[in-house]
Parts: sequence; structure tokens; C-alpha cells
Amino acid sequence: MLDIISFKEETKWNSVVKSFNNWDVYYLYEYSVSFMIHGDGIPLLFYFTDDKMRMCYIMMLNDLANTKVYEMTLDKNQYYDLTTPYGYGGPIVDGKINNISVTVFMNEMAEYCRQHNIVSQFFRFSPWMMNHLVLDSFCEQKFLKHTIFMDTIDVPRIFDNMDSKNRNMVRKAIKYGVTITQDSGERLEQFISIYNETMVRDAAEQYFFFEKEYYMYIIKNMVNNVRFFYAEKEGEIISVAMILFGNKRAHYHLSGMRTDARGFGSMNLLLYEIACWASHEGVRLFHLGGGVNAEDSLFKFKKQFNKQGRFEFWIGANVFLQTEYEELIKLRKDLNPEWNDRNKFMIKYRGQ
Repeated sequence: MLDIISFKEETKWNSVVKSFNNWDVYYLYEYSVSFMIHGDGIPLLFYFTDDKMRMCYIMMLNDLANTKVYEMTLDKNQYYDLTTPYGYGGPIVDGKINNISVTVFMNEMAEYCRQHNIVSQFFRFSPWMMNHLVLDSFCEQKFLKHTIFMDTIDVPRIFDNMDSKNRNMVRKAIKYGVTITQDSGERLEQFISIYNETMVRDAAEQYFFFEKEYYMYIIKNMVNNVRFFYAEKEGEIISVAMILFGNKRAHYHLSGMRTDARGFGSMNLLLYEIACWASHEGVRLFHLGGGVNAEDSLFKFKKQFNKQGRFEFWIGANVFLQTEYEELIKLRKDLNPEWNDRNKFMIKYRGQ
């Protein structure tokens, strides 16, 4: 049986999520609502049960009439799609995974989507769960890139797994007098300033600039799942990181470094100290994520923290309304003849 849990059902939502042994902070009600505040759509928790297994995952429901591409051409409530919230998601499962149950779920899911004008769904699967395998053969899937994790079972292991260059950068930061502090978001203005400076320097898309309301919601509502860390030199903050954590996992969420702070090794020391903090808090895995692209400089920086710590990051998609899907592609091509309708995006009408 498929149950669609609304973002208005906070207690039920988190009760369902935390009933799974393998739940993660990315599945919490508060996390999904924070991205509704960011403008990513309406969060829904899809929860399936039968006599063999239980499964759930989160999607953000988007009215395509609200997108820049289609805002002048589609009517409100005409077509929707579903997308995993920023970060990672996909199914968490309790019980024996079997094709019969997953088939029943997918049939019920497809019928629900057809009845509600939902054209497609797009997954960013969880690298540490390898949960793309749950829907193997039930949706189109593609390996995208690797991500990096740190083993935080004990502190000596953290340092041992780092490469020699990274260890030297940590020592260099300490020699320069860099120190690490943390709080629950009391220095938010300084965090935002450094984070935004970094996004400007990296020419990041507008999406990656968050309004203060987004941060304030998380600080207020995820007090047991968020921590802010700061690298300081001579009393001034030069690097920052926002960490999400829960159920023995921590995640490198947002970070930044002042432009004039390069060369001090502050981010190397910051991530090392965060990993040590995580270990003391009982966290067993600190996920750093990957690069913007597969093997870019950001990925290579993260790789220094665990020589053997790679996960596979997969994405996936289903099209529920094929005719409407093709119409959306044609419509976008009509609106912009130069747009590449043969792009490599899994949901092609979303492609650049």
C-alpha cells in the first residue's frame, strides 16, 4: 500500500522515517522543509508497505509552470515533476528487498503520478547506501561520479587515512596558529558572509546562494542535527563549514573560505577537526561528497582525506507520462530553437 505523507504531517513524517534503522538526516521532515523555503517545491514522503518490506523516499513536487522555462507557456497545475531534495536520497528499506514488492510499489507510484499530472521523477541516490540497487531495472539509472567519505570510527584512523600532503597541511595550519571553534549558528552573519564570498569567487549558480530565512529555519528546527565550525587565525574567522548529522553519519553541507586566507591550510585543519569531533560524537562516517565535476580540483582536495574512501554516486529517473514528456521537450525547443533537445540530462526537458 502506498501512503503519500504531506509536509503538513510533521509528526507522522519523522515517525515513519525514524522507524527505519538506516534513516539519515536527508530524510527528516525539517531538512525537506528547509528546501521548500529555498524554493525547491513541495516536499512529499512516499511510504510503501506490504507483508514483505517497507520503503520510503522523499521527493520535491514542482509545478512546471513555476519554472523559468515554462512560466509563460504552461498553466498552473497543468504539469508537475518530482525531484530528490538537494543532496542525496532514494529509498530506505526495511525487510527483504524483492522484485514483487518493488513492482507493486512502482505500479502504485506510476498510477498516482498519472492521476496527478506528474510527468517524471528524478533521483539522486545515496552513495553510502547504494540504494540505486533497490530500484535496479525499475528506473533508468546512470553512474555519475565518485564521492569521498572519511572513516570516523576512531581518531587515529582519521589521520592514518589522510595522504601525506594533507597531513602536512594540517600541521602547517597549526604552525600558522589556526584554531577551530564551533557553535549552533550564533555567528551566522559571519558564516553567510564567507560562504557567499566563496560562491561569488567560484562563479556559482544563483541556486547556491541561500536566504537568511533558510539558515534560521535549520538553526531553530534542526538544533540536534546541525553544527557550524570555524577556522580562526589571530581572532578572525577565515574558513567555515556547516555540518548536518544524525544516526551515526555526518555530512559536509556548506562551506567557504576567505579569499585572503589561502595558503594557511585552514580548510584542511577544519575538516580534520570536524572528523575528530564526529568520532567523539559517535559518528561512524563523515561524507564529504564529490566535486562539481567528476575529477575536478574540489574532488582531488576531498580525496586527500581518505585514500581508499570512495563511494559511487548514481542518479535515476522515471517518466510516467510519456506523451506529455515529449510535448514538454518539443515546447522547450519551440521556445528556444538553439536549445539542445538531445542533451544528456535524464529528464531532458530539464536540460540546459
